[in-house]
Amino acid sequence: MGNVVVRVEARAVSRATLDELRTFIVGLARNLGRGRVDPDDLAQDVFERWLRAAPYLPPITNPRAWMAVVLRHLLFDRLRRQRVCSAVIAACAATAEGGGDEPWWRELDVGVVKRELSHLSPPLRETFELFTFEARSYQEIARKLNIAEGTVGVRISRARAALKRRLIERCAA
Repeated sequence: MGNVVVRVEARAVSRATLDELRTFIVGLARNLGRGRVDPDDLAQDVFERWLRAAPYLPPITNPRAWMAVVLRHLLFDRLRRQRVCSAVIAACAATAEGGGDEPWWRELDVGVVKRELSHLSPPLRETFELFTFEARSYQEIARKLNIAEGTVGVRISRARAALKRRLIERCAA
């Protein structure tokens, strides 16, 4: 392929450097994720963020270190989201009473959750959907909705609690 150079404003990075960075990021994602996330998917997200942020980074910024930090943050966000989804299902399962062959929560899918979300207030619903379904970070949500990051966390927490109540009520009916 020759000596391909990617130029992002004042930064020039050779194809060999990009390949080396990708190998490093995928390996780090594989190591940190321990099979719970797709390392290639995380690496793609890291590179996308780097390409968007590179023009604004100081010239002395080490891309490898910057990408490692971003990877760690993305990984934590994804694992937190996975844990939240598992926690909602586990909480519902813990409150389910016996009867029937299959527990009620096995019927839950994204459609059921989205229908129950439609009953939440618009601020809670929008914040929860951005975080859960669009995989946005607290910072991105705060910027988009023009609210504080702490408010994002409070809204997500309240949406989870309300969703849990609604799903438990749904199963009891």
